Amino acid sequence: MVIRTVLRALWQSPAGPLLLSAQVALSLMIFANVAYVIGARLEATESSTGMNLADVFWVQSHGEGKDYDQQRAVKFDLEYLRSLPGVIAACASNAIPQTRAGLRSLVSPNQDLKENKREVFVYQSTDSIIDVLGLHLVRGRMFSADSVLPAPPRTDVSHPDFGMEVVITEDLARRLYGDGERALGKPMYFSLLNGRSATVAGVVELMQAAPPLAPMDIVYDVVLTPAVPPGPNAIYLVRTKPGQLDAIMGRVWRELEPRQHDRLVDSMDTLAATAAHSRVADRTDAVILAILSSFVLAVTMLGLFGFAAFAVTSRTKEIGTRRAIGARRADIVKLFLLENWLITTAGIVIGSITTLAFAVQLHTLLELPRMPVVFLVGSMGLIWVAGLLAALMPALRGSAVPPAVATRVV
Repeated sequence: MVIRTVLRALWQSPAGPLLLSAQVALSLMIFANVAYVIGARLEATESSTGMNLADVFWVQSHGEGKDYDQQRAVKFDLEYLRSLPGVIAACASNAIPQTRAGLRSLVSPNQDLKENKREVFVYQSTDSIIDVLGLHLVRGRMFSADSVLPAPPRTDVSHPDFGMEVVITEDLARRLYGDGERALGKPMYFSLLNGRSATVAGVVELMQAAPPLAPMDIVYDVVLTPAVPPGPNAIYLVRTKPGQLDAIMGRVWRELEPRQHDRLVDSMDTLAATAAHSRVADRTDAVILAILSSFVLAVTMLGLFGFAAFAVTSRTKEIGTRRAIGARRADIVKLFLLENWLITTAGIVIGSITTLAFAVQLHTLLELPRMPVVFLVGSMGLIWVAGLLAALMPALRGSAVPPAVATRVV
């Protein structure tokens, strides 16, 4: 009976309640989906990379002069790096993992590259990259040192070559071949090689090329190919024994450049620091999204507060009459909170539908998993509580109206 009476009163001037319900619906849609995206982004920043970040550093050099020979320089530098006490393994690579840099290619088990294709990160590297990064080889074998292609001439760097065999991640093997076991010995065709292929020699359990972004799973589709990267830049990945990373980095920084006159050492850092730096933007984006969604919620609360305050002001005599015929202060508070609750609930019902529809679009466009219902239910509860809190102060002010107001002549 009370709800029916309140609904009848609200329907007498429907524009305000309907606009507020629409605002609540929009807030719910934004807040729930943003909360899910933030949760997914933060979860992604904590996901496993499959690599030993703690004991690996990289160093980058740049060749100078027309006589610079990339193949000779890489061979010379790797011999030096591997000879250092405390170094477990070292390799050359065309890109630093966790930076989203490097080559990308479409790959497929089909030569036409039209069906069952994936975009992948391609790492051209020498034969020790699995040992350097601490990757777990679960099937097959690593490519041999004899299969590593030499660096191309500087005039031919625009035509990459990947060698005759490759090692891929298990995620990629599952997507292209069904599972890792089926992938072994099968051809993989590359768009960067104009449809030429290489044979899958091994499968590693996990390698995350970079912190996940949309599309989420491309960073787990990785191909390792045996080739010395083209010059004049050279990137070396070095794994040290635990506790010796800083000392070896300092020695390499002092000694590597003077050993060859025709190249300069540009930069050096730990792989752990590189991975952490790559995640700063993700965390910053999450904070910005949280601030914006909180602002949307605050605007909605302000609207509900304003509506409740206006209702109290415009219905002062009605409140006095209710008090004069026996209504308690608690009854007045309940009346205004009920009005607020009905407006908020109408918005939440509409917002739940639009939220689920928008979540489906996020799932399709960003390849995110479907939004767990906990994000929707949690956002609904938060908006309900926020709406009641927004109306509480005006409702308490209305309950303080004395019965004598009913007898005043306007």
